[in-house]
Amino acid sequence: MPPVTTHVSTDGQQRTGLLQRPDVLANHAAESNGDEADRRGDAQAAPFSSLSREAQSALTSVCREISVASGQALFGQGTAHTSSYIIKSGLIRTYYTAQSGREVTLAFWSDGDLVGGPNFFGGGFHIWSAVAVRQSTVLAVQDVDLRRLAKSNPEILYWITDALSFKLRWLSILFQLHGTEVVLHRLARLLLMLGETYGEQQADGVVIRHKISQSDLSTLVGASRQWTNKTLNELQDKGLLSLDKRRIRIIDLDGLNELCGT
Repeated sequence: MPPVTTHVSTDGQQRTGLLQRPDVLANHAAESNGDEADRRGDAQAAPFSSLSREAQSALTSVCREISVASGQALFGQGTAHTSSYIIKSGLIRTYYTAQSGREVTLAFWSDGDLVGGPNFFGGGFHIWSAVAVRQSTVLAVQDVDLRRLAKSNPEILYWITDALSFKLRWLSILFQLHGTEVVLHRLARLLLMLGETYGEQQADGVVIRHKISQSDLSTLVGASRQWTNKTLNELQDKGLLSLDKRRIRIIDLDGLNELCGT
C-alpha cells in the first residue's frame, strides 16, 4: 500500500495522495481552532467548485435547501431511496446498524460531498443511515432530476462519477485497513486517511478539523473503545500526534507512514 502524503490546500487546488479527493469536494480555507473556526471554514466552501456556472445553475435549480440540526437523521437504513443530498455546510456521519443495535460508522462527509448513494439515480433502498454530527445545511435533489441532468449534461455526470470514485477509494482502503491485524497499524492508517481528507496544515502539524469521537474511531478500525483509547495514547507517547479536546493533530506524518510499513 503506498504511503499517504497529506497535501492540504487553501487555494482550491486538488489534494493528492492515497485518496486523491476530487476537485468537486471543496477544500476548506483558514486554520481550524474550535467550533467557531469550523463555522468560518464552512462559510468559505463551495459545494460545486469544479462545475461551470451553467452546470451549477442547472443543478441548483432542482435542489431544495434543508437545514439539519445536530443529531437529526438525514435518511435511514432500509428506507426508500428518493433523493440524494449535497452537503452545503456541516458534517454528516453515515453508518450501518446491525440487528444487535450496534452502529458501524462508514465515514464522515463534509462540504461539497454527495451523500445518499450508491443509488444516486433512484430505485431500491438506503443501505446506510445518515445523521448530522453538527448543524448542517444540505441541498436535496430528487433522483429523477439528477438522472435527467446526468443524461443531458456530461459535466454533471463526470461530477457524480468523481464523487462515486472517491467513495469507492475510501471503501477500498477501509476494507484493506480491516485486513491489518494490529490495532496500532489500523488506527495509524485511519488517521492518515482522515488527515488527507479533513486535514489542515498548521505550523506544528496537520489538524483533523472535525471532532471525531473515540467511539467513531473504534468502529472505523473495528476495535473496542478501550483499545482505541490505549492506542491513541501510545501514538501520542511516541510523539506522532497530540490530542486536545477530541481534536487530533498529526505531528509526524513520516513516522505514521513508517509505522504502517509504507
